[in-house]
Amino acid sequence: MKETAYQYKNLPIPGGGYVTGFLFHPVKENILYIRTDIGGSYRFDYTGKRWQPLTETVNMYDLAQTYPIAMAVDPVRPEMLYIASGINSSCNEDGEPFGKLSVSSDYGKTYVHHKIPCYVHGNMNGRGTGYRLVRDPSDEKTLYFASQKDGLFRTGDLGLTWEKLKTCGESYMTFVWCSPDGNTLIAGSAGVTTGDERLRGHSLYVSYDKGAHFEKLMMPKSVEIPGSKWSGYVAHRYDYDGTYFYCTLVNTGLHSYVTEMGYSCDSGDTAGGRILRYSFDSSGHITGYDDITPEVWADADGIHTLARETVRDYGYGGISSCRSMPGLLAASTICREEGDMVFISRDYGKTWEVALFDLSIGNLSFRAPYMKPEYNGGHSLIHWLSDVKINPFKPDEVWFNSGTGVFVSKDFTKESRKFQDWCDGIEETVHLNVYGPVDGPVKVLDIVGDLGGFAFTQVDKPCENSFADAQGNRYITCINADFSDFHPETVLVTPRGNWKGKTKGGLILSHDYGQSFERIPLPYGISRYLDERFGQIERPNVNSGWAAISSDTKGMVYCVAEGIDLFAKGVVVSCDGGKSFEKVRIYNLDKEDITDTKTHFKVFADRVEPNTFYGFGDGFCLFVSKDKGKSFYQVQKALFSETLCMGLIDCANKTEIRGEAGKTGIFYAALGSYGLYKVFFKQDETQITPVITRISGKEDHVYRLGLGVLRPEGSYLKEDKALYICGVIDGIYGFFRSFDDGRSWEKINNDMQQFGDINSIDGDSRCFGRYYIATGSFGLKYGEPV
Repeated sequence: MKETAYQYKNLPIPGGGYVTGFLFHPVKENILYIRTDIGGSYRFDYTGKRWQPLTETVNMYDLAQTYPIAMAVDPVRPEMLYIASGINSSCNEDGEPFGKLSVSSDYGKTYVHHKIPCYVHGNMNGRGTGYRLVRDPSDEKTLYFASQKDGLFRTGDLGLTWEKLKTCGESYMTFVWCSPDGNTLIAGSAGVTTGDERLRGHSLYVSYDKGAHFEKLMMPKSVEIPGSKWSGYVAHRYDYDGTYFYCTLVNTGLHSYVTEMGYSCDSGDTAGGRILRYSFDSSGHITGYDDITPEVWADADGIHTLARETVRDYGYGGISSCRSMPGLLAASTICREEGDMVFISRDYGKTWEVALFDLSIGNLSFRAPYMKPEYNGGHSLIHWLSDVKINPFKPDEVWFNSGTGVFVSKDFTKESRKFQDWCDGIEETVHLNVYGPVDGPVKVLDIVGDLGGFAFTQVDKPCENSFADAQGNRYITCINADFSDFHPETVLVTPRGNWKGKTKGGLILSHDYGQSFERIPLPYGISRYLDERFGQIERPNVNSGWAAISSDTKGMVYCVAEGIDLFAKGVVVSCDGGKSFEKVRIYNLDKEDITDTKTHFKVFADRVEPNTFYGFGDGFCLFVSKDKGKSFYQVQKALFSETLCMGLIDCANKTEIRGEAGKTGIFYAALGSYGLYKVFFKQDETQITPVITRISGKEDHVYRLGLGVLRPEGSYLKEDKALYICGVIDGIYGFFRSFDDGRSWEKINNDMQQFGDINSIDGDSRCFGRYYIATGSFGLKYGEPV
């Protein structure tokens, strides 16, 4: 097979996702790592001032490394890096879950992998705590791992074998610390397996014999917090400055959407937070603790004080010390309803001041355009602030995380300190669909989780804002977009309403290529089922569905979502540009009306003929409408098992269908293990007959596909198309292109260019050779020949 060298870059967002933790090397300067919930790990390049991805070699068949739960370094060998990661699908032959330990001896460039014999998931509950993975400072081959719900583990051979330690019956761990001599261990927990209906169990344990025996570590007694989903302290994060051990505590809040593991970012809110400082005697035994909980707090009215023993309505997340400036501490709240705070102390936590709160304290500015307050209700968009770290060599350099990237101060100890986002190189968004419009100022339409969507006019410059209303309020998690190839300025999109309720989900319409939008009112009153769905869709953060628009832009068919499913009973049509809607009628091969059934059904518009729409059902059964989408008739029975589900959306959608621009009735379909197909809906005076051709090899798997311009200076609308796919061709996984409708393929990536989960692909309709990859972990990529 021919191979063509490609280079890949990101269309910059940047940031966009939850960074779950930082890790500085304690001895060697300028080594800083981060882990993310779904986007792998990064190292900061202090020379180029950019984050460098460490896991883009991961492919769709093994995504574990894109979900890191913990990282560790070797204090003696700075080139060593250890990453614990995992996802739900990782199970052994007996169905038991396992995680992955990745060991690198070159700062994360390459890895050797071993199994961790327990449940590990970097995007599930407990991801915001730490450190979960540590290297024993006294033994270069010993690592400890605090798992999310299977207890505390130790390996003495860097992951080849593991043993489970007994931590007083507690299994839901949050962190582990090992003393410099390796004798003392402190384990944090969520107190789940040792709790009762009223309170969580104890959450701090200590061992003075290298983990052979654990006992409860002294700590404040848990109290019931009125309204809490489950009261009791959870040990969240820790730090050690060579003298003291510091630990933050949280309780599950009043509005938590999970219970057992309802803490950190995984709860929605926290309460009853505290910060403790533990002292040691000369033998390394803990002698007691001091409560150093900040007595100051801030809101829109200013700075206030309250006694340490007063129960807070928020928890504390990050804690960090600085050995080059003894006594300096940074700490933060987590999931605070009024907005999180960052604190500074110069006396080991005896006194604190608020260093950052919203936009009123700390001089917070934003470099990424979509983060600006004017697009976020006039407030800071910082949320899920679960970690804060001081550079051990530069006390003024402080980093903290958020649900949308990382922020830094370079003058933290100064009274005039400033903070700003610094996400250059971090592309951690989940992209669901991507489109290359045929004309106009917008080069790429990007459909993305959480942030909604972007209309890129340049491939190397961030957009000013994501899809938003006239007031700049952003929509979130769009599902798909459609536009007319003859009127690409008209774009129909299916967004969710944002978390604050400033926008509502459903359908939005643009007349300027996706650069501004107006919302189409949802058509209540058609059916009880639809009214129920519309009511849900107008709530924050609910999937809206899937839509198609006719080539003359007057016809719209809207498949209303029920979660991640599109059902026949939820399909409506408009023939007047969204002014009015009616219910679509759908008939099977026996002419039976299946309109009010939960038959999966997804629609696409003919790229030329304005009166024609197509429907795709499970098993790849096909439907056609010739009356502007008012009624669909089945024209092809299912070719495959109905486990090939065509009516799913969001990340559950495992197929991709593209209509060929400039031609009527031609579609390409990537059907995973079933391969790649071309469908020609042949029409005569009396009927429509689909002609279906498999254009990939019998053993080939094709997961995603896009269509691009066939040659330099070619006509995208008038000529055949270049095919770009992701899949397995001739037994080789990768990205491929074809200029002869799939008769031959060229491989266009190497082993370093895999990019994790792939949700969508499209070719560029104007720039020959360029194509776009909507990844589930590493942002939106574009590839071009070298």
